[in-house]
Amino acid sequence: MDVIYRYDPFAPITARQIPDAKAALNSLVEGNDRFRQLVHRMQERTLGGDAGEPIVIPISPMTSGLPLFPGAMPTQAPFAVVLGCSDARVPTEAVFDQSFNDLFVLRIAGNVLGSECLGSLHYALAHLKDSLKLIVVLGHSKCGAVTAAVDTHLSPDAYVNTASTFALRSLVDQIQIAVRGSSQALEKYVGAALPNQTMYRSVLVGITAYVNAAVSAFELQRELKLRSADGPKVVFGIYDFESLRVQSSPDLTPETPRLRPAPRNAEELAQYATEVVEALMSLGDDELEAGYTLTMRA
Repeated sequence: MDVIYRYDPFAPITARQIPDAKAALNSLVEGNDRFRQLVHRMQERTLGGDAGEPIVIPISPMTSGLPLFPGAMPTQAPFAVVLGCSDARVPTEAVFDQSFNDLFVLRIAGNVLGSECLGSLHYALAHLKDSLKLIVVLGHSKCGAVTAAVDTHLSPDAYVNTASTFALRSLVDQIQIAVRGSSQALEKYVGAALPNQTMYRSVLVGITAYVNAAVSAFELQRELKLRSADGPKVVFGIYDFESLRVQSSPDLTPETPRLRPAPRNAEELAQYATEVVEALMSLGDDELEAGYTLTMRA
């Protein structure tokens, strides 16, 4: 198969149009769909499928956020801030099929909200407010930081190695809120239905990845309200390695939002944890086995 990037210097130049939060969210979701379709085409070809028609991607310096001529410097004008995980397998711009100058990206292991992230966010809100329309918290499945936090919860004696390093301890500690909330929601739903400890651990990691993104979004929304009542909308979701899809729930029905608004209070956060558990446990045994027993560390 051929993937062709084509630049036509005589084509009309159209500036990016992202007027509001809805348009920003649609641009990210549509970009993730383009990314998935491209990768799936390549995977099919690798497995012996037909090459199909060439994929032609129009490109120009302006639409790519690049200078139109040597020495020029574009004005920084991202339409969204993304707080994501440092995991090298989740390149933010690629996952959303976005170009230079589209996203203001903050990355930290476990996509937790530390003081440095907040400082960068406050800078963006102060200096880039004319272009910013949306703030996204993006977690991902099989997260190493989430797995470490879950293991600390399940085996407190193993916490000694983590506790010896202040920086690592503080990171894992921030995820514990999501781990405990996920654990309570899971135990309330299944009771003793998951006697296999390995399976329980993997399912808990899967649930916590979603809830941890929701916790960061909740905290971020609260921080923004302390500064201003009319800041950008905050949404969250996770990138799923199995499907390459950005989603806010294991439930893949068309009605499920791909990126979900941040919880407004503790009750909504707890209800979200319950919804994730119910959606995950409604999967067939084969789907559950395939998606959540292969917990990978970073």
